[in-house]
Amino acid sequence: MNFSVIRAMIRIRLLRVFRDRSNLIWLFVMPMVFSLIMGQLMGDWDSSSASNKPRFMVYDLDGGPAADRLLAPMVDNDFFLLVRADSTVTTERARLLVEEGRITAALFIPSDFSAAAEEGRSASLELFYNSERLSSQTVRTQLDESLLKVNTLTSAYSLVSTPDSLGNIPLGHSAALDEKVFQEGLSNPRVTLNVRTLGRIEKKEFALNRSAQHVGPSYTLFFMMMFLMMSSKDLVTERQDRTLARLMVSRATNVDLVLGFFLGGLILGMIQASVLLVLNMLPPFRVDYGDSLMGLALVVLLFGGFCSAASVLLGSIARSGPQADGLGMTFTMVLAALGGLWWPLEIVPGFMQKLGYSLPSGKAISVFHDMIGRGYGVEELSGWLIGLAVWFVGTMLLAVWQFRRVAAV
Repeated sequence: MNFSVIRAMIRIRLLRVFRDRSNLIWLFVMPMVFSLIMGQLMGDWDSSSASNKPRFMVYDLDGGPAADRLLAPMVDNDFFLLVRADSTVTTERARLLVEEGRITAALFIPSDFSAAAEEGRSASLELFYNSERLSSQTVRTQLDESLLKVNTLTSAYSLVSTPDSLGNIPLGHSAALDEKVFQEGLSNPRVTLNVRTLGRIEKKEFALNRSAQHVGPSYTLFFMMMFLMMSSKDLVTERQDRTLARLMVSRATNVDLVLGFFLGGLILGMIQASVLLVLNMLPPFRVDYGDSLMGLALVVLLFGGFCSAASVLLGSIARSGPQADGLGMTFTMVLAALGGLWWPLEIVPGFMQKLGYSLPSGKAISVFHDMIGRGYGVEELSGWLIGLAVWFVGTMLLAVWQFRRVAAV
């Protein structure tokens, strides 16, 4: 292996790119401009947006004051949207809606609920929820808290009794209940517990809450892929100018030439990705990539390796510079669109998600989503990273095979 040839090819490629200042625009400026514009267009994905909240359906056959008291604390919640249905459905239909994920939970309130509460009789509610969904778990927790309040108030009213003709009140009862005092005591208990939730929230739903968390990494990957694949025309030019043939005469092997061109692209991609990822950590993006520095390094390295190997492959297949440009742009756009770099794969139909997750672009952006939204480390990300490694190795083997066929021609 001729390391002097490899170093020379890397140096020449980097100098060729950075001496042309127009390349700096596509390397660093345009990705940030696209991230800013697309982030504004996509808006905010915070769960407090009513249009994005999972629906908690309440089928209220009562409509009385007890039902109102039960649901009042749950009306304004960050994790779900309470909807009081104007018509009812069967319990089988409600169960199916929850199981399919179309709603996060369903509550049935019987028609005699308020009457039973006023008379001190028992009443039963029916709830369907999915214990694996964060929003559904929140519904269950909030409902339990609200039921505790209603049950406590109902029990307190059972201790109230009207005095008889002699003014006597039964033992254990009182003449009246001051509900204001009750509410104040419930809202301001004598003993309180302060709880803090640490770390990211584990959930199977879409884990990001700001568009910047997607567009920052996605356009970093997109422009890195585009720049490297479009640079495949440089390899075509060197083939046409017989530069590679002259290098082979100087005892440079096919492996030396492939490694020189590949490593030059990989180093270029690492420089570009490092700068863009750091810029995305600053205002107004403020992207937090999580705690796994190793996961971040591996996804950038493997995706950069795939893109650089693909540029060698395309440069070996194309017969002219314009053809290399066309192939590079086509592959970039297809992988970006289908792999979730333009929009999150979580919002597309299921069959499109399966296709997107199978592509290297889909695997790479999924690593970022899981690091940013769920705080995953290398162990949890291993499936995506192994898939990226397979794409990289397979593309590199194809590139070496194709290059050997055409290098000396």
